[in-house]
Amino acid sequence: MNKNILFSIFISCLFSTCKTIPSQGQTFHPIVQKAKETSLYTQQINWKEVNKTFLELLQENKPLSEQTAALQYLINSLGDKHASIRSSKDYSVLVSYTGERAGEENVNPNFINTVINDVNATFSYQLLNDQIGYLKVVGIGPGVLKEQADLIRQGLVELKAKGVEKWIVDLRYNGGGNIEPMIAGLAPLIGDGFIGGAINNQNVIREFTIENAQFSNWGRIVCEMENLPLMKQDEKVAILMSRYTISSGEMLAITFKERKNTRFFGEASAGYTTGNGFDPIGEDFILNISQDIFIDRTKKRYNQNVPVDEFIEFQHNTTLENDLQIERAIEWLKEK
Repeated sequence: MNKNILFSIFISCLFSTCKTIPSQGQTFHPIVQKAKETSLYTQQINWKEVNKTFLELLQENKPLSEQTAALQYLINSLGDKHASIRSSKDYSVLVSYTGERAGEENVNPNFINTVINDVNATFSYQLLNDQIGYLKVVGIGPGVLKEQADLIRQGLVELKAKGVEKWIVDLRYNGGGNIEPMIAGLAPLIGDGFIGGAINNQNVIREFTIENAQFSNWGRIVCEMENLPLMKQDEKVAILMSRYTISSGEMLAITFKERKNTRFFGEASAGYTTGNGFDPIGEDFILNISQDIFIDRTKKRYNQNVPVDEFIEFQHNTTLENDLQIERAIEWLKEK
């Protein structure tokens, strides 16, 4: 059969508003089938029941784009707090998981919306007293890989030129996004070798490696960068985290786990330590659900969150001068 005909049949099935099971012997609605095939939690889910209820929730004569109740039910049925369905046009969230979120009682939604999700926030750096380099790495959106990687790398280059050998990497405001420019920019500081990745229910499916300050994602060099700045092996690094360190921010933190002369301060991360798929469903939707668990350079799994070595409660609206986490990090960096 012609491939174009097959594709048309798939789209027709996907956007059908009928409540009957799709034709040609297909047991599940296409969007349910894709979730079944890719979800990290697929073995824990009664897919026949999910499919049955999903079909019952579909309303006659309405396109799938307006079937909010059915789509919301599907996402919640996964038990995946990292899950959402997004628009293919602008990546906006159409529905996201609204079930129980253990450990998020102290999260301030207004702070997330105004600070963590601030689209104008960008990487910043400065030289602190005692020749300590401070790097604030925030979330990074799609489409700016090389630009953001260069910005982070330039921060390292400039601080290194000023004699910095002790570092603070602040991930407390990192709400996730594109992990590639974050790691690519910080590659000289993270160090060479296998630095982490992800594993599904059985196999390692993503490997992050660095060689001569070049970051490769599963063997693919993310973006060509010079091997600069040259750093001494295992320069001392303090990692700052908070309850607002989320998703890719957590993966970035994990790349520093088990690195020598590295210590974590603050709060355990938010617990979105899963890699999400980005699976187009037809022309209008992207199924964005957990498919794997993050691992560090020793292949340890981070099933819950990323822990810290020293707990210090996160304070909202602080400055560098009165920040308890930064104060403690500086104390540790100055220890011999």
